[in-house]
Amino acid sequence: MGDRTGRYGSGNGSRGGNRGGSGYGGNRGGRGGRGGSNRGGGRGYNNRGRGRRGGYHSQNRGGQPSSAESGNQRERIQVESGALVLIDQFMLANPQFLEKIKDSLDNEPKAKDEIINSYGGCVAKLSPATYRISRDPYAYTIVVHQDRYSLDKKELSNDASEQLGNVFVDTRCLAMIDRELLDDIDLLDKYKNLWMSGKDKLCRDLIRDNGGAVRYGFQRFGDELGVYAVPDQDIIALWPDVAEDQASAELEEEQKEASLAG
Repeated sequence: MGDRTGRYGSGNGSRGGNRGGSGYGGNRGGRGGRGGSNRGGGRGYNNRGRGRRGGYHSQNRGGQPSSAESGNQRERIQVESGALVLIDQFMLANPQFLEKIKDSLDNEPKAKDEIINSYGGCVAKLSPATYRISRDPYAYTIVVHQDRYSLDKKELSNDASEQLGNVFVDTRCLAMIDRELLDDIDLLDKYKNLWMSGKDKLCRDLIRDNGGAVRYGFQRFGDELGVYAVPDQDIIALWPDVAEDQASAELEEEQKEASLAG
């Protein structure tokens, strides 16, 4: 595919991915997690709910760069294979997940992508390059993009119209790594041993030291994030598609309680 020029600059490459389940049980039906974060199934993703993401904020309420923004200056993702894996940090230590990944080493990349999807992750196709992560806790967005792109923050939620799948984040931290890292069995075993020893911070440092990145989600008890791409551009955006529905339901419940109390 040739270079395309648009609002965000030029980019190329195809994208893929599909929705998968997640959970420590390691299959689509097992979404149980820590802290009572089992949300169950049945949530739809047809309504993107753009209201919360109408503008992508790069500054905090005081007009200064937020801590998340300053952190982006230090943490980047190196994508060499053309495939970016987005998955809960625990899954990289999940024995069931690792066993299936090891069994798929001699298979086509598609087989590995299917495993990632089935464990609540998503694979996004990106051109080989170094990417920056812009996380905005107020707009509930995480955007993966190259420095050469000048993001039109007001239009991003409309332009990121190609849904690649979903990511279930149960431990509050989303791991973002090049798919080739899943071929490094020694690295994965080291990660698993650190995690099982309760050294999750060292796990995150290990990811960063190998060209990956880690970002917090937005909710304490887990997130279900939709993964979207700007067509024909190397820009990936994540946000909780059900956030507006949840907020509306909570507001309705509060109003109902207030009415009964009055």
